[in-house]
Amino acid sequence: MSEQIHTASDSPVTFKHRVEYVLFVCAGAFVRLFPPRFVHRIGAVFASIGYPILRSRRAVALRNLRNAFPERTDAERDAIARESFRSVATAFLEFLTFERLSPNDIRRLVRVENAEILTDVDRRHKGAIFLTAHFGNWELAAAAIAVYSGRPLHVIVKRQANRLVDRTIDRWRTKYGAQTVSMEHAPREVMRALGEAALVGLAADQAAAKESTPVEFFGRMVPTFGGPAVFGLRMRVPLVLGLAVRQPDGTYVMHLREVPSSDLGEYSDEAVTELTRRHVRMTEEGIREHPGQWMWMHKRWKHVPDRPEFREAARNQ
Repeated sequence: MSEQIHTASDSPVTFKHRVEYVLFVCAGAFVRLFPPRFVHRIGAVFASIGYPILRSRRAVALRNLRNAFPERTDAERDAIARESFRSVATAFLEFLTFERLSPNDIRRLVRVENAEILTDVDRRHKGAIFLTAHFGNWELAAAAIAVYSGRPLHVIVKRQANRLVDRTIDRWRTKYGAQTVSMEHAPREVMRALGEAALVGLAADQAAAKESTPVEFFGRMVPTFGGPAVFGLRMRVPLVLGLAVRQPDGTYVMHLREVPSSDLGEYSDEAVTELTRRHVRMTEEGIREHPGQWMWMHKRWKHVPDRPEFREAARNQ
């Protein structure tokens, strides 16, 4: 197992944490009773149960979809929201099967197109930043990069409050050659890793602080993490985007694309904004192609008002 770069939570393990851990372990044992091809069917069942029950998450998803796709009907947006719930449930259940997967299983489950990008980066003796989103199965996407590249992959993660669960998740994430880096240590460790020509992986599609870099995402300016662009420009390494698209048979296809940056010149605030805009636009293109595979129930636009035509409807929810 690779070395894990993180600081475990110092909070005590409570009775609640132990109960959560037992339930987590039991859920994993249950899912692993079934062949991999049935996991997405179980996810569909769980999502069909959870969609009407998780009212607040459903409301967030539908509100996001109303603002992102104003041209679509309510029925079309509801269908995308349901598919998104199925996708997230399936990704979680698939992650519970990591205990039994081998590198060969990862290669069978995820077909990486344009993988020569990784070979080209290696040939240049440079590091690279692998960007993905909470789309399809982002955990499998990171595992696939580690397996296909055969190089150290440092994955930026948010630690879980439950130490028992966190340790198990960390063991699964590092099984295929990756190392985890907690968000609080990310700046130092990312610079060190890229300086050693390693790969760094992160999902940069979630809500950022109000003061973060504003770029357009689905028609609205939204604060966005500028870290990937900052690291890429300062260390002169490429940003490579890959979204693991789930196929009808439960496997994934991930096409890698390098985010253009050769014309941006030296590091500057303007260059950071432009590079951030480019990778966000490319991510949006992938989501628009398969909207039901993105995590719409996340409050990505929590610092941004609704489109004017929908503000009254949002107040009446």
